[in-house]
Amino acid sequence: MLSVRIAQRSCTGAREHNEDRLGVECTRGHWCLVLSDGAGGHRDGAIASRLVVDRVLEGSRCRPPIDGADLAELLLDAHDGLIAAQRERGSASRTDAMHATVVVLLLDTNSGLALWGHVGDSRLYLLRGGRAFALTRDDSLIQVILDSGLFRPEELEGQGLHSQLTAALGAHEGVEPHVCDGRFEFRDGDAFLLCSDGWWGSVTEAMMVDLLATATTAEEWLDAMVASATLKANPAQDNFSAIGCWIGDPTEATQIIQTRAMMHGGGDGA
Repeated sequence: MLSVRIAQRSCTGAREHNEDRLGVECTRGHWCLVLSDGAGGHRDGAIASRLVVDRVLEGSRCRPPIDGADLAELLLDAHDGLIAAQRERGSASRTDAMHATVVVLLLDTNSGLALWGHVGDSRLYLLRGGRAFALTRDDSLIQVILDSGLFRPEELEGQGLHSQLTAALGAHEGVEPHVCDGRFEFRDGDAFLLCSDGWWGSVTEAMMVDLLATATTAEEWLDAMVASATLKANPAQDNFSAIGCWIGDPTEATQIIQTRAMMHGGGDGA
């Protein structure tokens, strides 16, 4: 059975309050990692993200999802919980009613298989073979524009589009969670990173890979990324949070493959 090592970091950034929420639980070899980024008036964002994380963890604890349909049902239950909370707080009709993004990673160490799902622009990355792969695709206006092929990413910088979501838990137009097709086999040496938009907006994929190669623990890896984001001293820095997950020994695998790539001029894919 492959070992799983977890580290978590959540930083307020330049904001007054931290509306990100993280959760990790393991039940009989079934790991549930969940991250939520909340939004809403009157500090409702923090309430929204806490509700989402608690609901996902509780559902996974009671009946761990075994496929994408189960995971989608779990995310829809969190969505329903947010809608109910809006009604209880009398905020359902407000334009700034509470809502939240979510990204979930489920690991079954008994079978060596993983599931993931998300709504919004919180992301899941797989780091394998000296490369970072985004396993999720943002529900955001900027992603829609990029998908149109009319603009390059650098042409949209500074346009204020990153925070405009096209889907979120708690949205009254409904939501369709994105879940992976089938179950994914994870390997010794893999690393996963769940992160909010404040994190991936401050730490590039190249930095994720480079800092993984020099870290000796999952905690060191996340701390190095926090230091890199903090060094930028962005006066508008959003809350930034992440969960790092190491399968076996990612640093050893990354270093071996990077050395092989330097010798042979190529690397292994995912």
